Amino acid sequence: MLPPPHGSKRTTSSHSPSDIPIVHALYDAYAYWNGLLEKYPKSQRHTLGDICSRYLLTTLELILEGATNANSNEKIIGLRKASVKLDILKLLVRLSKDCHCISNASYLQMESRLQDVGRMLGGWIHSLRQMRPRPYEAGS
Repeated sequence: MLPPPHGSKRTTSSHSPSDIPIVHALYDAYAYWNGLLEKYPKSQRHTLGDICSRYLLTTLELILEGATNANSNEKIIGLRKASVKLDILKLLVRLSKDCHCISNASYLQMESRLQDVGRMLGGWIHSLRQMRPRPYEAGS
């Protein structure tokens, strides 16, 4: 199921993982990236361009898995993996700019989207860590 466009209202009360704002942000980032990939130089489209696409999709997959995982420790582990993938993706997008595969303006737009995703992901991980039960400390 694809996320609905921003601002659209669902008529059902059930929530799915695709309703999460970070999923919308990554979905939009991928759609934007896909447009950039069409203009990518042919010599890099199926190497660097495809690698960036895979990292975007892998990050989305890890976030969706985290959203559906009931075990908070496993959820944190999965979301931290997504965070690492996102950091690598940011580096690859910067490399795309430095190799003149995308323009500076396109880089700034994509980087802004990825920064937003990173802030959401970091906040989510932080909130999960805060909610974890503390182990009993002897002598307390």
